[in-house]
Amino acid sequence: MTSRRWDVPSPRVAVPVVVAVLQALLVLGPALGRGVAVTHDMAWSPDPRWTPFVLGLDTPAPRAVPSDAVVVLLGKVVGASLAQHLVLLTILVGLALGACALLDEIVPDVGVLGLSAAAVAAVWNPFVSERLAVGQWAVVLGLATVPWALRAALRVVRHGTSPYAVAPALVCAAVGGGNSLLIVGGTVLAVLLAGAVVARSRRVLRAAGAAALMCLALSAAWALPALTASPQTDTAGARAFAPVADGPLGVVVSLLAGGGFWNTGSHPEARAQALIALTSALLAMAGVAAVLLVGWFRRGSPGMLLVVPVLVCWVLVLLSLGGPVEGVWDVLVSRVPGGGLLRDSHKLLAVWVVLAATGLGVLTDGAARRVPAGLVGPVVGLLVGLPVVLSLQLVWGIGGRLDAVSVPHDYRAGLTRVASLPPGDVGLLPWSQYRRYAWNESRVSLTLAPRMVDRVVLFDDSLTLRSGTVAGESPRAAAVSERIRDGAAPAQALADERVRYVAAELGGAQEVDTDAVRALGRVVVDGPSLLVVDTGGTKEPTGPRGAVLAGWGVTLLTALVLIGRRAVREVVRKLPAGLIRSRA
Repeated sequence: MTSRRWDVPSPRVAVPVVVAVLQALLVLGPALGRGVAVTHDMAWSPDPRWTPFVLGLDTPAPRAVPSDAVVVLLGKVVGASLAQHLVLLTILVGLALGACALLDEIVPDVGVLGLSAAAVAAVWNPFVSERLAVGQWAVVLGLATVPWALRAALRVVRHGTSPYAVAPALVCAAVGGGNSLLIVGGTVLAVLLAGAVVARSRRVLRAAGAAALMCLALSAAWALPALTASPQTDTAGARAFAPVADGPLGVVVSLLAGGGFWNTGSHPEARAQALIALTSALLAMAGVAAVLLVGWFRRGSPGMLLVVPVLVCWVLVLLSLGGPVEGVWDVLVSRVPGGGLLRDSHKLLAVWVVLAATGLGVLTDGAARRVPAGLVGPVVGLLVGLPVVLSLQLVWGIGGRLDAVSVPHDYRAGLTRVASLPPGDVGLLPWSQYRRYAWNESRVSLTLAPRMVDRVVLFDDSLTLRSGTVAGESPRAAAVSERIRDGAAPAQALADERVRYVAAELGGAQEVDTDAVRALGRVVVDGPSLLVVDTGGTKEPTGPRGAVLAGWGVTLLTALVLIGRRAVREVVRKLPAGLIRSRA
């Protein structure tokens, strides 16, 4: 029995769609206001520009590629504010509906209550909460793509559909960059390889090979520059980004619930209560168990193929916790090419979180069918509402963490002015990549400058954590930091690096010696939010690297071919007939 189509409107589909949209609006709330939400890693520029940072031209390991470029392209069409609203809404709605679509694939006759429960549980969980709290929308995009990717991979194995059935999910994941593509591509490959072994099918094995090639080609925009530049990975990062308990019952219980993100500032206060932490973990375990049991006992269900991605994700996550295997994890992250993508191992739980939500839909559907009529309402209401109760911190912009604000006009105008000046790199102060802008209510966020000025911006790309400092990957930034540690003033250390302009962001929690900045040369921008001085530096601006251009070319060409392959196939099929007619 095949699953019903999800591209045809029906009453059965309408209710989950309404649930998905309403809960996305409830979660985002103030983030959908006028302006842009700026928090932690979500440094959303109010002025979409093709800057070197956005295109990955200024760093050995471009981490914001191609996600920032995609939002710039969308922002140029509809405006930065509306672009952010559309991206965040699409991610949360797509996540909820993806869980429904996957559930429909596993249990084709599932009812509307089961679908609604899956839609709710997919969004209301610690994984979404902790990632959105620090603005990691690209990781949540990967999570939202996982159920669609699983559904496509299962169809390749079970129904013999084209290997390119997984292409839309891989292209969507590639938008989010390396972390997103790792989550989705790894999940797809695990299912296809498991299917090839179980079915002893060369066809499925070839599909796995095709999926791997698609992942490699789609990742070229960031992977090719990183591999050719061979950036050094700080071994401390392998341990600094390990999961951390977000509740009193330990890190494993936190991970079982989908929480345990390394950034403790993202942990919800409610999870400090043992009852909430334990209930969340038990609910997730029950959901995953329900999916796998359906695969075991229900003929024709693909559930058992999902064991492999679950096992793979847990093996890697447990390796990252340290202990006797700490050395193995350090080597994997620091020495293996591309291994740095694994260092934030918590994101690998995406498939677990998706299956937990899908399984709650299985449990809810079973309860609706088997519980006595008088108890259906309370039992189903409990199963649907429990994820919301356990993650109430998500309501209305995660308690105000996500709130649209207006970036000061003088700051925006000042960076626009810099872009019109003679060529030259920009050195940025305060010497840190994180800010607490007063106009953003002192929320922690990445600096906006690299995303707003069409210049190579030199800033401190190291990351200071409670456990210590993880070194960055820019040799020039490391040289400036070394001079500062030796006693040089930050402004002078930048001038010694011969940057043409020194820009100081003002009005935040971090102080800048403006007199020292002014003494460096001619003031070209002087406002309450931004001070820029032309030092007359002679160092030549950084130009495009061949690896960056080649990587972008491979990624864009691959995405265009995969997206438009049906149109291309039609043209190729009809071309011989057209040529015959033209000759006649």
